Amino acid sequence: MKEFITDTLELDKFLEYDIFLKNDHNLKKPIQVTKKLKAWKSSLFEKEKTTRDLKDFSSLERIRVVVDSLLGDLSIEEICLKEGISQKIFYQWKRDFLVAFKRHSENVLIQEKNSYTTKELILKEANLEVFNFFDSYIGDNSRKNLVIPKGEKLSTYSNFSQIENVIILNKINNFRQINKHLEEVNNKLANGGFLLGCFETFTKRGQKKSINNIPIVRNIYFGFDFIFNRVFPKLPVLKNIYFNITKGKNRLLSKAESLGRLVSCGFDILDYKEIDGIHYFAAMKIKEPVFDMSPSYGPLFKMKRIGKDGKIIGVYKFRTMHPYSEYLQDYILKLNGYAETGKPADDFRLVPYAKYVRRFWLDEIPQLINVFKGELKLVGVRPVSQRYYQDIPKDIQELRLTQKPGCIPPYVALNRAGSVEDVLQAEKEYLKEKLQNPYTTDTKYFFKALYNILIKNKRSA
Repeated sequence: MKEFITDTLELDKFLEYDIFLKNDHNLKKPIQVTKKLKAWKSSLFEKEKTTRDLKDFSSLERIRVVVDSLLGDLSIEEICLKEGISQKIFYQWKRDFLVAFKRHSENVLIQEKNSYTTKELILKEANLEVFNFFDSYIGDNSRKNLVIPKGEKLSTYSNFSQIENVIILNKINNFRQINKHLEEVNNKLANGGFLLGCFETFTKRGQKKSINNIPIVRNIYFGFDFIFNRVFPKLPVLKNIYFNITKGKNRLLSKAESLGRLVSCGFDILDYKEIDGIHYFAAMKIKEPVFDMSPSYGPLFKMKRIGKDGKIIGVYKFRTMHPYSEYLQDYILKLNGYAETGKPADDFRLVPYAKYVRRFWLDEIPQLINVFKGELKLVGVRPVSQRYYQDIPKDIQELRLTQKPGCIPPYVALNRAGSVEDVLQAEKEYLKEKLQNPYTTDTKYFFKALYNILIKNKRSA
């Protein structure tokens, strides 16, 4: 029966398949059922009436009928005629049997795993420091923990009735469809369940000792590695070539993208720790996945921002953060808070060139698209995220909703610092003045900002 255990039930493989006859080693030649014998059987069964009610078949009898079809020499039609059932009913019984048989096989695998402790399973492929990190969240209760080694997939299992936590020892860099895999884990776990796993950042990949011995070779090698394993998977045409060659393994990821994918798939990041160049994480399921079907990877992307009257608009910018960074804003603020510049402190989501691009507002040039669309003005309060909006005082929140946001913020025109307090105070002054002088305020602030940028070298926070 082992050859029939498959992830997807291909019922056609069972039709007219005579296991008993084809594997009878006592016979020198395969037994051939003659046409005469088949005709005799057909005439015999044609005389039988379908008199039995389906309720008369116990569970064991249904199993017996299915097993007879797998191990006997009768065709499906002959079995159905003999038992007085339709082929539709037979195939339903067959599906139920195969699903139950597969689930039984999975239970055996899980029981075999539970014969080991979580610690033993983790130490087979990691080390004691990794176990201690995981243990601080889930403990060593093997009946509640499902440890998935590097050579296995979550899809191997379907019975999660007793499983509360999943530990994946393979790096998420090696998943063909990272989000699909994380979404599947989310679907298996109840709220409050833990997902523990690991990933490798491209920064750590470039620092491997085996390459560091020859600096020039290291740089050349990592340059090609970055282009192939980081850039190719994100380009519409080249990604098909990439996945056909690599099957999605050994992909280059940033820390921000790896953690951002977890959050987008419904997990709250509890902690992460670097051990021997690999980042191990602990996350908890708190909600359903976002199911972002069109994530942004390119240099130009749209951010969800609050516009006039609370309408959500897509504001265009040049990318200065790694993909999936938008999902980490809550986490970054909870971790580090705001810096004096008014931006999140110690923000690892930024790409290396971000501070130079932001300093001269180059990343905000695409916002002119929003100006042409009528969603933004040249001068006005900054279009902010829903998360940032929650931290704004109530009186400024209400004033903000009365006006369109703008490209040039008031703190630049008033030559204020970029701290949260200074920015909000400048916005409050601008909004009140705008209500009093709706036609001249923006022009006044525009020329003030232009003067501060060109003459006083005012730069972005």
